Amino acid sequence: MNHPFIVGKSLYLRPLEKSDIDEAYIGWVNDIKVTQNMVTGAFPNNMEKLEAYYHSMTTSSSHVILAIADKKTNKHIGNIALNGINWIDRIANLGIMIGDKSYWGKGYGTEATKLMVSYAFNRLNLHKLWLGVYAGHKAAIRIYEKAGFVEEGCLKQEFYRNGKYHDTTIMGLINEG
Repeated sequence: MNHPFIVGKSLYLRPLEKSDIDEAYIGWVNDIKVTQNMVTGAFPNNMEKLEAYYHSMTTSSSHVILAIADKKTNKHIGNIALNGINWIDRIANLGIMIGDKSYWGKGYGTEATKLMVSYAFNRLNLHKLWLGVYAGHKAAIRIYEKAGFVEEGCLKQEFYRNGKYHDTTIMGLINEG
């Protein structure tokens, strides 16, 4: 394994490394199928933008970004992050991207999300995680529900894609432990 930080059944999470910012990664964030339900991808990305993103995420105390890697191949298949960590209120926003489409629909998103939730609650002592998801993105909503997230609200017409506005579902998970 390549520097595992959290190990699961099929995958492991490891620190995102500068070498991960490669042609495959640029392909993910410029692929309309990968980004169609994400804020990322509204504008074209290049190496300079991704390196600046990498630097801002890996040097900040309010973000934790981890690469998702396949245990069998050590292949970097996506990222998962805790964003905007508020250390006073102990809350953070969770975001995930499985960039390699050959891994879609195989449980990797669910496993990575559960591992990050456990890390956030049991190691970082966070109290709550939240996220916003395009209301029509049923596969992502199922992933979050499997990890324990519940719908907390709806932001009407917050997400613009393909010439029209869509609702954003707000989901949350409280550490009851």
